[in-house]
Amino acid sequence: MRVVSALIFSNIWIAAGAGALTLASARLAGGDPVEVGALGAMVFWATLAVYSLDRWVGGRGEDRLVGSVRHRWLSGHRGVVTALIGIGIAGSAVSALMLRLPTILALVPLGVVSVGYSLPLIFWKGARLKDLPGLKTPATALVWAVVTCGLPALELGEAMAPGLWVWLVLERALFMYALTLPFDVRDMRSDRAGGVRTLAGRLGEARSFGLAQLAAVAVMGSALVRVVSGMGVGSVAVVLASLASLGLLIYGKRRFAARRPPGELYYGGALDGMILGQALLLLVFG
Repeated sequence: MRVVSALIFSNIWIAAGAGALTLASARLAGGDPVEVGALGAMVFWATLAVYSLDRWVGGRGEDRLVGSVRHRWLSGHRGVVTALIGIGIAGSAVSALMLRLPTILALVPLGVVSVGYSLPLIFWKGARLKDLPGLKTPATALVWAVVTCGLPALELGEAMAPGLWVWLVLERALFMYALTLPFDVRDMRSDRAGGVRTLAGRLGEARSFGLAQLAAVAVMGSALVRVVSGMGVGSVAVVLASLASLGLLIYGKRRFAARRPPGELYYGGALDGMILGQALLLLVFG
């Protein structure tokens, strides 16, 4: 269990999902994952650095208000988290040297948004991205979609038809939204205490999980429409991943309804694990 906790709480688990999903998306763009190997590595290292930075900074204090297993692990391993930030930055820099110039240029605004999520250095009046009402989860989902789905197509020289590229990016954003919205439910109490206003805080637990389920169903519908339209690349993998995610969301909603909220492994292990799950499914069925 210690090894599992370390993989999840150190952000290695979610970083692996990000890198793998980027590589798997190369198949959707008509290329070979080997062709975007440097991009996959860069996304892995950058995700590790950005998420570790968020954990290390701890925001304005709301992240410290919950004495969960995750927070206790982070408190006891700040040195490890600091080292992971440095390793992630170094790995990102080395990997970026092997990317095409258009991809590097596209990474600049994405990097600004990612760092601005945690640090009050960039956005209006010194606010972090997560402080801006209603933008926390949609912005996160969109950045994930552009990085893991859009950048592989760009690195491959835009081999994919623009219409299909946009469709897949939006579909991926909706998938990521379904996975990230429950985290706002988990953080409702600490977000309120820290002054962070989220959609989940306004909707409540049940309706937030219901919206996430609706997003997962919409992703399945989108994939099926692509099949009918003759653009069904990766549709089997997308449907299977969305079905599995829907099952997890139903489980989470029932746990909240029973006043037994799921634990950290549900969020960091299972929900975040669906990112890696979709990547593996795309490699098998893509």
